[in-house]
Amino acid sequence: MDYYIIVFKNTYDAMSAEKKLKELDLEFRIMPTPTSITMSCGICVRIDKKADIDNIINDDLMEYKNVYYRNDEGYILINK
Repeated sequence: MDYYIIVFKNTYDAMSAEKKLKELDLEFRIMPTPTSITMSCGICVRIDKKADIDNIINDDLMEYKNVYYRNDEGYILINK
């Protein structure tokens, strides 16, 4: 299954993002950050809908480190 993950610099940013996503009533999951991507914050946000990721990136809704797209090939960096 394809999905997107948002990784953060620290836990504070991750918790702030979780709060914002709940306020916006977006579907998401908190999950451990894959160590193959980064060793910074240990938690990340998984989002399945491309439209939601586009809104987050385009509207600058939260502080984050990177956004990745996950497919059969692995993790692909799509935004810094």
